[in-house]
Amino acid sequence: MAKKKKRQKKSQQKNYSKISAHKRQGKKLIPPLVDNFDFTNSSWIDDRLPEMLWAILLVTHLPREDALNVFRKVAKYIEDLPSEDKFYDVTHTGLSKLSSERLDDVLAIITDQQEQKEVLASLLLLDELPGQEAWAKALNVDRIDDDWNLLMESVGHTLWHQTQESTDCRWLKVLCRMMAGKLQIAFENPEDSRQRVNEILYYPDCGDPSHVRASIRATEITPAPLSSNQTGWAAKFWSECLAKTPCFPINTNFPSREILTGTTRERLSKVYNLLIEHTHHTRTTSGVDARHDAVFGLGLYSLSLLQELLQVGSCNSISSRTTLRTIAESFITLAYLAKKDDAELWQKYRVYGTGQVKKVFLKLDDSQTEIPHFVDLTTLEQLANEDMWQEFQTIDLGHWADTNLRKMSEEVGVKDVYDRFNDWTATFSHGHWPAIRDAVFDTCGNPLHRLHRIPRQSPRALPDVVPDACQLVDQILEIVSQLYPHFQDRVTLEERHL
Repeated sequence: MAKKKKRQKKSQQKNYSKISAHKRQGKKLIPPLVDNFDFTNSSWIDDRLPEMLWAILLVTHLPREDALNVFRKVAKYIEDLPSEDKFYDVTHTGLSKLSSERLDDVLAIITDQQEQKEVLASLLLLDELPGQEAWAKALNVDRIDDDWNLLMESVGHTLWHQTQESTDCRWLKVLCRMMAGKLQIAFENPEDSRQRVNEILYYPDCGDPSHVRASIRATEITPAPLSSNQTGWAAKFWSECLAKTPCFPINTNFPSREILTGTTRERLSKVYNLLIEHTHHTRTTSGVDARHDAVFGLGLYSLSLLQELLQVGSCNSISSRTTLRTIAESFITLAYLAKKDDAELWQKYRVYGTGQVKKVFLKLDDSQTEIPHFVDLTTLEQLANEDMWQEFQTIDLGHWADTNLRKMSEEVGVKDVYDRFNDWTATFSHGHWPAIRDAVFDTCGNPLHRLHRIPRQSPRALPDVVPDACQLVDQILEIVSQLYPHFQDRVTLEERHL
């Protein structure tokens, strides 16, 4: 059998901390950023984007330099005001609080050209727009077509807070704060202060672009003397967009993967039958043999699970993740038992399982409610009494090896299997949110809905688990061969790309 090639991870610069960098506090792992800094969350999408909608419309639909020139004119107007009249808040809410004279002056700059008016006219679609009457007067538009495409496109370009368009609008806020005297920049080295000021004044033509953009975003997010979010305009904006525009699923392009054959039903059936033959050939007693039964039982059980995964559609299903987890747990269990290879432990594994069957049987037999349809009480009773009368059978409420799966994997050197196959599959087994999100929700492609979640018409086809399941089953068969030589057959076919 050809060796499986290790899939290479893409080489890329990571913008996140490794799990080893997280600090453990009790049962939580705290990321370095949270551990080292005390900060308050601030959302560009939820709170600040709607407040800069006028600037967003201009910077996404005019030539960039034309839009930036409008921004500079607004900042220049603020700079030229008497000190007692200066303002810095150029958000929709901030502008709406200006005197009618100041508001008219600013809107005259913003709507100076006909092209600017045409772009900004879509603002009047918003019934809750702060200062709407002043905007309508400045735009001088008689009728607004019920066309949300301009708004949709503009918001789509600026949902991510680090896009060029978003950064341009965030620069405007920083520039106006500086012109109003509400932003002081001071470094120990005066030359550094002058450089930073020039980077803001002469943006985007001064300094290293990537450094300047990052600096502007960091400055914009710092708290200003007053908050413009207290009126709730941002929440009203998103609610109105949700009510007035439709949802539609985004065309999600998941990363392409190698598609491997893994195995075939014919190959699997052959290995299964050969393993049955090997079971018979290696049996030495008709009495209870906990070691022999467990080794071949786990092997045949895992092969049976793999057979189920080969049914049409199963390998991409939600339940296939649970099946893969079971195969992985079977491998770790067998690896642990094989490493210890202690007769008492093999027996303990068997007795523990019998005790669990007895517990289930007694609970259901004593239950006053209807017995589940998937349970056959007669079968449970037979299993509970198979090795000995259940009245002599102890029920262990702990773990059969007085440990847990993670510690077992560490002890026998297969922690990598635990890490690769347990945590994510457990998310599906337990019905945790990420699994639900991944399987039955799609992303709405309407930017005016903040890329929210919408139900899929059917669960998406998840990545195929069969190649991984084949790898685990072959590792189980390897242990079988070590304990009961020589079983050489494996289920994985030589890799063939489809």
